[in-house]
Amino acid sequence: MIKLTYLPLFIRIIFKGIPGVWKRRHLLLLCWAIFLQTIVPGKKTVKELSRWSPSHITEWRLRRLFKAAYWTLETVLTWFAEEAISCFPPPKDRTIYFEGDGSHTEKTGRTNELVQKSRKGNNKPWFFGIKFILCAVCWENYRIPVAFKLILPKSHSEYKKENELFREMLASFTPPYWARRIIVLGDCAYASSENMKTVNKRNEEDGVREWFFVFAIAKTWKTADGRHVKDIAARLDQKGYRRTWISSLYNPKKRKTYWLQGKKLSLRHLGEVTVIFSKKRRNMGLKNTRLFVTNLPDVTPRQVISIYQKRWAIEIIFKELKSGLGLGDAQIIKEADRTEKAMGIAVLSYLFLLIARKKDIEPGKSWSIFQLQNNFRIDVISNQIRHSMGLKIKNFGSLVIRVAISS
Repeated sequence: MIKLTYLPLFIRIIFKGIPGVWKRRHLLLLCWAIFLQTIVPGKKTVKELSRWSPSHITEWRLRRLFKAAYWTLETVLTWFAEEAISCFPPPKDRTIYFEGDGSHTEKTGRTNELVQKSRKGNNKPWFFGIKFILCAVCWENYRIPVAFKLILPKSHSEYKKENELFREMLASFTPPYWARRIIVLGDCAYASSENMKTVNKRNEEDGVREWFFVFAIAKTWKTADGRHVKDIAARLDQKGYRRTWISSLYNPKKRKTYWLQGKKLSLRHLGEVTVIFSKKRRNMGLKNTRLFVTNLPDVTPRQVISIYQKRWAIEIIFKELKSGLGLGDAQIIKEADRTEKAMGIAVLSYLFLLIARKKDIEPGKSWSIFQLQNNFRIDVISNQIRHSMGLKIKNFGSLVIRVAISS
């Protein structure tokens, strides 16, 4: 890696059209912050990013950018997401999958008001860090983040529950013009009746597209007549389960075997839906049986499980953001808005890489952000070397001319 002195033209073109009324040189600083977050190796703190930048891109200037309250991460992220979606061809069936999930970044300092001690479940380990929620859309082999928000501690004055943030993201999401069917995916943490009602509401209000959902649900749900779903699952006939296999999401040669059974049920607060009972062995008991609910019409259990496994794309995004783009490395504290912008730069860098290296993502083939990042870094370093050599040749030529004139 070498010190960078300027933004190449092919990079500046990508940033053309960013919305917002930018003051002073904040737009230039934002471009440099995203660019450096993408290309700088190692720990991506604000201080480390400034070491690889030109002399006028200093640490305090980057901190002033995150401190500025007149611009929001949501506006810039929405624009980048729309640009990234437009770079890739739509699927033949015009169906996209909207999925959300929460995660966290580990922190050791206790002076940050946003750091909290928590865990994902009763049997999960405790962690100390900052929690956030990310939403993404996917189709075929494409996965694109579209929304990002911090989950504030319960003691914070602006605290909102994770499901409430998810509903806000879902309500504000604008699908691409070519989409005709949107399927919302979520695990048990997002399988609330309010979330499903939000999907149904969008389906009623949207006269162009159809909105459906596929959620994993807990066994504690009740039907309209007061029965627990777990009691229904325990009394199901074992002969009703059918063995089937599901292809791997990114490798069709690999597949997993499941025993599935579907049943039409009327759930409390939700109405008529299809519930899928799934397990990996036919003789497994209730404890190892997973439940999925969907309002998709005329679908088989195998199709529901195939759709739900697309939720794995957001787990891949989490890994790429934390390992490749330094999500959570920035040491910005004091206010939630500043911290959200500093952490959101990693998500903007992810979208920036998708736009800059869209030619490396071929339809039907697997890819990773690490591969795109490596190719992008090679192009930038090569361009920087040519630029530096050109300046040296130009300066040497000017020196020769001055010497010849003086002599």
